[in-house]
Amino acid sequence: MGLIGLALAEAAAQCVVGLAQLHSRGVAHLDVKPDNLLANSRGEIRIGDFNTSRILYGGAGERLEVSITAGTSCYFSPERFAPRAHAGPQGAMAADVWSLGVTVLEMFMGRYALPSDASDLELELAFCHGEPLRVPEEAEASAELRCFVAACLEREPSRRATVPQLLRHPFLTRRDVEASRRALREVIVETL
Repeated sequence: MGLIGLALAEAAAQCVVGLAQLHSRGVAHLDVKPDNLLANSRGEIRIGDFNTSRILYGGAGERLEVSITAGTSCYFSPERFAPRAHAGPQGAMAADVWSLGVTVLEMFMGRYALPSDASDLELELAFCHGEPLRVPEEAEASAELRCFVAACLEREPSRRATVPQLLRHPFLTRRDVEASRRALREVIVETL
C-alpha cells in the first residue's frame, strides 16, 4: 500500500472510531463529509460541525424518530432523499456510514465521485437508481479499500455495514498502524 493508501486507511480508521464514540452515546452526526473532518499536524482526525447532528434516544432510553433530511445532499444516503425522511437510531447511524463511504471515496479519488454541480434530483437518481458508487475499476486500489467503500455504500440500509463491523474491517485492521499514522502526518503536513 502506497503513502496515500496508508494515510487513507488511517484517516478512515480515525473517522470510524469517532463515529463509534458518537453512536455509542446515542448521537448521529448526519453530515459526515471532508469539510467536517478536522486534521492537525500530529495526524489526528476529528469529526466537527455538529449543526445537523441528532440525539437518537430520549429519557429512559426511549428510541426517537429523527429527521434525516438535514445535511449536505451530495453525501445523503439513498433513503435520505425520501420526502420528510425519518429514521430510528439504526437508520440514522446507517446514514452516517454511507456519508463516510462517500467521503473515503472522495479522499481516494481526490475529487467528488459525481459532477460537482449535480442537482438534488440528479444525486437522488444516481444514488438510488444509477450505477453503485465504487472505487473506479481502473484505479490502483487494494481489495480491502474497494470492499470497505462497497460495504459503506450499500444502498439498502439494513445491508449496509455498521460502525462495529467497520471497526473489524480488514481495510482498518490489516493496516500497519505506525506506518499509516506516519503517512497521514506526512500527507497533512504537505497540504498545510
